[in-house]
Amino acid sequence: MSDQKIGYPTLHTFVEFISEFDMPDVLSAKSNVKVTLESGKSFSPIMFDAVLKRFTPDLPIGISSRPRQEDAQEFLSFIMDQMHDELLKLDGIFASTDGGKVPLISSSEDDVWETVGPKNRSAITRTQSFIPSRLSTIFGGQLRSVVKARGNKASATVQPFLLLHLDIFPESVNTIEDALHLFAAPETLEGYRTSAGKAGLVSACKSVKLQKLSKVMILHLMRFSYGSEGSTKLHKPVHFPLELVLGHELIVSPSSESRRYELVATITHHGQGPSEGHYTANAKCSSGRWLHYDDASVMAVTPNKVLHDRAYLMGPSTSWKRKQKLDSLEILPKSRW
Repeated sequence: MSDQKIGYPTLHTFVEFISEFDMPDVLSAKSNVKVTLESGKSFSPIMFDAVLKRFTPDLPIGISSRPRQEDAQEFLSFIMDQMHDELLKLDGIFASTDGGKVPLISSSEDDVWETVGPKNRSAITRTQSFIPSRLSTIFGGQLRSVVKARGNKASATVQPFLLLHLDIFPESVNTIEDALHLFAAPETLEGYRTSAGKAGLVSACKSVKLQKLSKVMILHLMRFSYGSEGSTKLHKPVHFPLELVLGHELIVSPSSESRRYELVATITHHGQGPSEGHYTANAKCSSGRWLHYDDASVMAVTPNKVLHDRAYLMGPSTSWKRKQKLDSLEILPKSRW
């Protein structure tokens, strides 16, 4: 056990964490009988102490002699990076001969192709190097960004993602759909240097679309902005549905692949800044019931409460799972995870 903890500390931590829970009876969840919510004893997740120390090794201790609070999205990204590395190691895939770790996304762009897109328009496409893991098969997708400049062949870059960062600061953004449309909206690039370099600096247009959809999509609402005077939080409500349908304009090649996602979790930040405040979460369990988590307090809530949580509605991140055909592993109605 000690060797596993040393070689795979993050995975081992999650095993310890999950073992603290009493798992529900799957058969009762599948039946049509009303499931009674049974709560167990609360516990402190002290098994994550070592993970937190690796996340912020040089973090100063606050007045209360406890580490100050950090951003949940940053910690989520750190956890995913650690798990990705350990899962590859568990599968016998090592980064290099010097023992370095495997990055989620490599900065090298070795694979260059000329691809033909809609209306027979070709583009020089570069695909960023990426070694998939069992984590990326769940949360991973692909983005395709295309830059077009007058008199030059379009240049495209395909890169993987584990979560999408959505800008919600513009006044025009009031819903998740608005934020996604802004994410994919064409952007003008001034002072762009073409690959040929003969025309000097020119004006170009950049657009980003989803090339490959993830099974579970995590959306990060960028509520915090950072400047010379510190951080600022945007408190405006951003409305979201229980079921999200991605528009054709957001996807490179819309096909029969399901574009429908069902909301399964939200995280909300209560407070003025990323280093203070409090986090709560809502999660949809296998019976279809929504639960609200506030430290040791867990209570059932209605979907309407989830959608109208005035504590900032959607916090820093939200999880959606793609709806697919029903199969024998189905626990939730109308969807498969």
